Formats: sequence, structure tokens, C-alpha cells
Amino acid sequence: GWAWHGTRVPEWVITSPTPEKILAEPNAEIRRCAIESLGWDAYIDQAGLALVGECDDPGNPGQMLGLYDVPEQIFDEAIRVLLCTNGTVERDGTRRRFGLTVPADIDHPLAAAGWGYGLSRDQYALLQRRT
Repeated sequence: GWAWHGTRVPEWVITSPTPEKILAEPNAEIRRCAIESLGWDAYIDQAGLALVGECDDPGNPGQMLGLYDVPEQIFDEAIRVLLCTNGTVERDGTRRRFGLTVPADIDHPLAAAGWGYGLSRDQYALLQRRT
């Protein structure tokens, strides 16, 4: 059998995830695992998710935040995803991009970033560097 971080999944989740297979999967947990396996950056690009807004990340100078709508049928509820760039450089010199799911009523990338830390949009905007 196949597993993604302890969740039993079909082989395709690990070997060949695609937006089409993800959308066709009836189990929300398997859909989530498949998106993580593909990577949020690739999923957003390949699935053509709608950009709600983007801006500079004050907590991570030189990087951008992007807020996207996620189709309701992916998580069985309306959500958005904030695409972020890791503040730490990987050993190969790249920075990993990752998605954080946030409530669908959050309408600005700074508000989404702040929500993850329990901060308001304005509080997050004042950050010099994320810790």
C-alpha cells in the first residue's frame, strides 16, 4: 500500500498526481494529500486557480504572497490558499514554496498571512521579518 504522511492513499497520489485526478477523487483527505504531493505551487498553476490578490511579504523581504480561490469541491467547503515562500534557503539554494489554507472570507494576502499567526492584516504588515 501507499501512504502520504501516515494517510493511506492510492498509488497515483504519490506517482502521478494531476489536478484532474484530484478533482475526480471522492475522498477530501486523499484530495488534500494529492495536492501536497503535487505541491501547491504546481497545483495552483496547473489547475488555473483564480488569483484573489498578491503583494510583497513584509515578513519575508523580496518574496511575494499570493491568495487564491480553491474550488469548493476540493475541500467540501469554500476556502482560499495563501501561496508563500519559505524564509529559509534550502541546501540547494532554492526557497520552497508552500500553500496555507485560510477561510474563504479572507480577502487580502496580508490578512491571510496574519490570520496564520493570529495577527490582523495591519499587524502582519508591520513585521520586519517573520520568525
